[in-house]
Amino acid sequence: MIPDERRRRLLHLVEEEGSASIAALTQTLGVSHMTVRRDIRRLEEAGRLVSVDGGVALPSRIALDATHQTKLGLRPAEKEAIAARAAVLVGAGDVVYLDAGTTMLALARRLVRMAADGAAGPGDIITNDLAVAAAAGEHPQARVHVLGGQLDSANLSTQGPVTAAEIDGYNIDIAFVSASSFDLRGLSVPSDAKTVVKRALVENAAHSYLVTDSSKYGRVAAFKAVPLGAFDGLVSDPELPEAARERARDLGVDLLLTDPPH
Repeated sequence: MIPDERRRRLLHLVEEEGSASIAALTQTLGVSHMTVRRDIRRLEEAGRLVSVDGGVALPSRIALDATHQTKLGLRPAEKEAIAARAAVLVGAGDVVYLDAGTTMLALARRLVRMAADGAAGPGDIITNDLAVAAAAGEHPQARVHVLGGQLDSANLSTQGPVTAAEIDGYNIDIAFVSASSFDLRGLSVPSDAKTVVKRALVENAAHSYLVTDSSKYGRVAAFKAVPLGAFDGLVSDPELPEAARERARDLGVDLLLTDPPH
């Protein structure tokens, strides 16, 4: 069986059940573990599959982002740890962008706490998230800038071409970019209004970091926003699958993972 035929067969086997183990695929296809893993990597790079513990599954497709209130209750410990890991990247006086989302809310609060403890912090904080802006407003030194645009009321954030155009007016030292879905190809979003904002961030920031917990990996939304290799770094937790780690290393993206829970 030639490689293309074998990969089509592998994909069909996974589509029948929704997932499959490496052992089962090896036995059914009559090839080595190494061959199966290589085929999975090719299919994963194309966005057709996603690696899971011991096997592979179909990507999870999302049509809409969860609401701000729903996100607040999801993986709070991981978000706090990720926020702490990201905060150390901020230098004194930096112009910092905090994207929309509850991980960014945790990061804003972390920066405020650092300032209260006497640590140097950003000079300016820019955001399109209203909850993040309110939290960042507690920072005693930073000047907070809130972007206009179309309101996404479910997520308490602005989006669209007006938001993207305002981003273009800032010299951003470091942008922290959130995600509800990403895979080996990069970040995807459920609307074009969010696409233009994500792209503007990466294009205008001196340094950009994708900041997201590992549960968002393997999800796919309708619009491709930013390729993984466009980011300087990926900040996540230790549950990030090995396939994503390898891809980041191959692309020269710094991998910044939090410590495993004790």
